[in-house]
Amino acid sequence: MPIHSLRCMRRLAGVLLIVAVAGCTGDGPGLGLGTPPKPTTTSSPVTSTVPPVVECPGAGEFEEGSGIAVVDGEGSDSVSLGHISWEISDQCETFVFEFETAEGAPATTVPDVAVSHLESFQVIRLSLGVTSTVVSDQLVETALVDRLYVVRAFDGGMFVDLHLSAPAAARARVDASPARLTIDLRPGFVEFEGASVTGEQVVVVSPGTGASVDPVTRVMGYVRSEQPAIALTVTQEGAVVTETGTVAVETGGGGWGEFSHELGLPPGNISVQVGVASQDDDGPEQVTLDLAVS
Repeated sequence: MPIHSLRCMRRLAGVLLIVAVAGCTGDGPGLGLGTPPKPTTTSSPVTSTVPPVVECPGAGEFEEGSGIAVVDGEGSDSVSLGHISWEISDQCETFVFEFETAEGAPATTVPDVAVSHLESFQVIRLSLGVTSTVVSDQLVETALVDRLYVVRAFDGGMFVDLHLSAPAAARARVDASPARLTIDLRPGFVEFEGASVTGEQVVVVSPGTGASVDPVTRVMGYVRSEQPAIALTVTQEGAVVTETGTVAVETGGGGWGEFSHELGLPPGNISVQVGVASQDDDGPEQVTLDLAVS
């Protein structure tokens, strides 16, 4: 008889013996073969807010913070960011960025790349040594990423911001011929320090709303690049504290353009309105940051 059949019969015999003994216990007269069962107590299971460590296929360490990855793209033929795709598995989320040459053909090597978290840890930024893009923004709505933006930077390059839905650790991998940058994400451990604020025409990524900041703070984000300028207004308890006038935005080539402006802020709880003129002329579109100034 096969070994697994013998094991099954032994288990069955054990079960029958337990049932037979159990049938002889109780409070009936003349039985006296068992004792009443002891009362049992139950307790709620202990839960943890720390996510489990997830193993994603492939090589490379996952990081959170600055310095996730740096790639030297010297001599690369990549000039444009092309197709962006992603896939989800039970273990991780994988985003693939493809690059094109000046002629629109698939590039053979990736450009300069730097990958890091912004201070809030809610945004993972991919700084890229390219000058154009066929994608401006995309709704993603996975477990880890809400949406992504492709932005024209002041330094002449571009960057992609992955706006996270939940803390995530990242690693980067590159391939050649064709040139691809792959970003793997898995659940992370570092909680967000504030949150980005987004509108149809303006996005603020640093500082995040709800964050604690220093009296001198740089507000950074991006707007639709057809908007030539933005304005920042600081209020405290309903009164205007500071108005900046206009702040320059990186323009050209469509899509989104970067802005950055340093503000002097009073101590206490303050709000910063960042506004641009809306396309439909219904008035300025504004997003608001609520900050605690130390």
